Amino acid sequence: MSTTTGSVRRWLIRGTATAVAVVVAAGAVTAAHAYGTSSEPGRPAGRTVQPVAADAERVCAGSALRLSDAAGNDATRASAVGTPTVATATTGSTVERSALDASTTGGSDPQLLTAPAGDRTPQVAGSSYQSVSSGDLVGAGAASCDDPSQSTWLVGGSTETGRTSIITLSNPTDVNATVDLAIFDGDGTVSAPGTTGIVVAPNTQKVVPLSGFVSDQGSTVVHVSSSGGQIVAHMQETVVRTLTPGGYDVVSGGAAPARSQVIPGVVLAGAEAAQRGDDTADAAPIVRLFVPGTRAARVTLGISTADGGGTTVNATAEPGVVTDVTLDDFPDGRYSFTVTSTEPVVAGARTTSPTDGNGDGSDLGWFASAEPLGDSAITAIAPGEGVRLNLVNPTREDRTVTIRSGDERLAVSLPSGATSTVPVQTAKQLTLTGVDGVVAGVTYRGTDGIAGFPVRPTTQVSSPVRVYP
Repeated sequence: MSTTTGSVRRWLIRGTATAVAVVVAAGAVTAAHAYGTSSEPGRPAGRTVQPVAADAERVCAGSALRLSDAAGNDATRASAVGTPTVATATTGSTVERSALDASTTGGSDPQLLTAPAGDRTPQVAGSSYQSVSSGDLVGAGAASCDDPSQSTWLVGGSTETGRTSIITLSNPTDVNATVDLAIFDGDGTVSAPGTTGIVVAPNTQKVVPLSGFVSDQGSTVVHVSSSGGQIVAHMQETVVRTLTPGGYDVVSGGAAPARSQVIPGVVLAGAEAAQRGDDTADAAPIVRLFVPGTRAARVTLGISTADGGGTTVNATAEPGVVTDVTLDDFPDGRYSFTVTSTEPVVAGARTTSPTDGNGDGSDLGWFASAEPLGDSAITAIAPGEGVRLNLVNPTREDRTVTIRSGDERLAVSLPSGATSTVPVQTAKQLTLTGVDGVVAGVTYRGTDGIAGFPVRPTTQVSSPVRVYP
């Protein structure tokens, strides 16, 4: 009897709780209807809240770096050499420029671009270009000015004899950034003390030589991740071939790992001549791949030009190790590379070009993969020799891209899968429309060297939200 009574009693308690829950739920529905408006009966009243407008910021790479002072002393501290030219663009009223302070390891004097907020958060963009000739540091370098981020993939660099690769970590925020460097080479993951917990103080830049973690490696990829403050990361590589300067360039961050990557602008100029002479094993043009997963990737590399020419190269990239795919017998020109992979990969390209008539001097260029653009984008191209804007349409729909600078307009037909290379104005704001899904990059080709950088999509800003009681 007691067991039966207990069971009934527990059932009655559960039933009472259920009944109360139904009453509460019904009351909530009634309350929701009470909040409704006469124009929208039965719907909770809401209020659209506009996010507070904020300043827009991007950080440029700064000057070329040398691991010593002007007298060749103090190899533990990087010093800036020369000054790059910076071009800016904004949808706001103006762009303010300021400098980030150097840390104890030196600095490249990077410029912080700020577009002050108006009624809405503006967009800001920019790029830098530098031709440098100072001792062993000779060549041309270009880079995009980038959004602060918690994750950046730098596909490039080398620590072989005569090769100097330097990572710059710029923190434009008002809080400390704690940075971890995941470094990979041809043998796998680099395990070295000091790669984690790197603190970058607010509004400063820290310089980190790659040779402090890995030595005598010709193929490197670095994943930069941060917590706290967000970071803008670049890499600079300088080459000396025995006693001859072999070039300088800046590696901009590439697109995040994906099964499809597009490197929109790659310059090939005198590749065979650049490989003559001593210590030129790394002068051959290559595509660098890295698979961050655990399975090997079958990769197809599509190489195309604006005149419709092109070919494909097949390769296999093993997981966890850096793979360089050598490219041979390609005529001079500007190319786009499209990487299609069975596994997510990161990708970049390196080429080398002679810089003088006797064939002794050369310059290297690193070209990063780029993210697809949205409906529109703005950019500004720093002045330099042989500037071209390279557009790639990897989508399945034809595009007509309009490039506007002031009162001047240029319409570019871009069929599905096509590449277009067009001359554009420098040092002026360019507005690109009709570019949804299009990938863009800028290339330089001149007597002082070759260089390039990806055009960045517009910064994602907060959109209005509807708040309900």
